[in-house]
Amino acid sequence: MNTFRSVINGQVIFSIPPDSLCPCGSQKFASNCCLTISGFRKIQTSTSPSYPKTGKSLKSCYASCLADCDSILSREHYISETLLHYLSQDNGLKVVGFPWIKGKEQVLSPNALASKMLCGRHNSALSKLDDISIRLFQAFDEEGKAGSGRQLIYLFSGHDLERWLLKILCGIAHSKNIVLKTEADLSIPEYWLRILFGEEEFPDGQGLYVCISREHIMEGPRGLQLRTITGKGRLSGIGVWICPYELILSMSGFHSRIFDGRKVVYRPLEFHVTGSGFEKSIIFSWDGSADLGTISFNIDKQ
Repeated sequence: MNTFRSVINGQVIFSIPPDSLCPCGSQKFASNCCLTISGFRKIQTSTSPSYPKTGKSLKSCYASCLADCDSILSREHYISETLLHYLSQDNGLKVVGFPWIKGKEQVLSPNALASKMLCGRHNSALSKLDDISIRLFQAFDEEGKAGSGRQLIYLFSGHDLERWLLKILCGIAHSKNIVLKTEADLSIPEYWLRILFGEEEFPDGQGLYVCISREHIMEGPRGLQLRTITGKGRLSGIGVWICPYELILSMSGFHSRIFDGRKVVYRPLEFHVTGSGFEKSIIFSWDGSADLGTISFNIDKQ
């Protein structure tokens, strides 16, 4: 099977015809979209409410400190509504781990995982992040892929992924839908909100981390799992498993590149997954500080 990628002098080179569809999912030709002379570059989505600012703060909106609210409180899902409906298609949405669920998992409606916590203006600004959620799940889902003979390539803005994870973190923190082993401060720092709504970028070292330890096999269902990360007495991040892959958002950073006894990489370039008759690359586009590099998996060995 011919590959769409090669490694030359340690650099990953992707080879796709310029007149093929862009792997970002835009349905445009790659040469007219994200394919540049130096490789793929996906421009991040804007999450800023429309200009000018309103100067208003709606008390029950968790972004009220930014003074850019409207007057209507809207219902917001902790995890993207479109993805929750997608996951509930076959056997219902199976949920466990929220503090109000007693005992074993329950099958719930996606609307059970929502509350009024953002004004309509801020909720609408984040809706563009929800658009990537189903495609992200489909990119990581390997059910039935081994032996399929398929070659798949996906492209995402890494900054969109980070803000989507931060949106989940802020939602579960504000709604207090968190089970913690030890008591921790769940307040949302203002600078998290400035990042989430496009007023600032993530500081260097904060953002997406992914485990790269070869001896570690990422485990998880064909679905999503969440776990919170705390440090120094406060909420500091979240781990989100999408199928078997754990994406770690840290708002404090791991300078040693070790988390939970595992080696991690900050802002990787790609996941490269192979199997019998199957190859896939999930590429992340970054501006600024990033470790880059490839995280490789063979699904036949898992």
